Amino acid sequence: MTPLGHIISVVAIWTMMLFGLRFAAAAGGWLVPIGIAGWRLARCKEIDKRTCKIRFVRAVDILHLDLNRAITTPWSGTLLFAGSVLIGLSYFFGSSGDAAQLVSRYPETWKSYDIATDAAAAVMSVTGMSFVQAATAQRRTASFLVSGALIATGIGIGVVTL
Repeated sequence: MTPLGHIISVVAIWTMMLFGLRFAAAAGGWLVPIGIAGWRLARCKEIDKRTCKIRFVRAVDILHLDLNRAITTPWSGTLLFAGSVLIGLSYFFGSSGDAAQLVSRYPETWKSYDIATDAAAAVMSVTGMSFVQAATAQRRTASFLVSGALIATGIGIGVVTL
């Protein structure tokens, strides 16, 4: 593998991993209040059942209100759907190079194609996740700055591991 191919592969892998962690943490953080309210509802005694149900419904309402507030800001719908399309296309491109190697008689001839499709998949998935997170964030500029920092981290790791 050439040095450029190595850098591209490592950047693609690390950037996708870092963005995947960020995506999971953001979604998990968003759902923590409902998880806590659901846990309390499940462990609630018969005497407090009504109060626990009210707390659970209130947690769901607050989450819905926060999401609605974030989604109704300008460009949120476009960012959300464009991000979803990019994430879906990244799955397609990420697997096409591997599929070509699997069905080929000479898998080594598809190595460069696999590296290129992995890089395209990384770019599309990272951009798609950035769009989805920006669509649901109330502070879009901060969300895009964190995305830029994660991309720079992936590039740095790719160059350093050369």
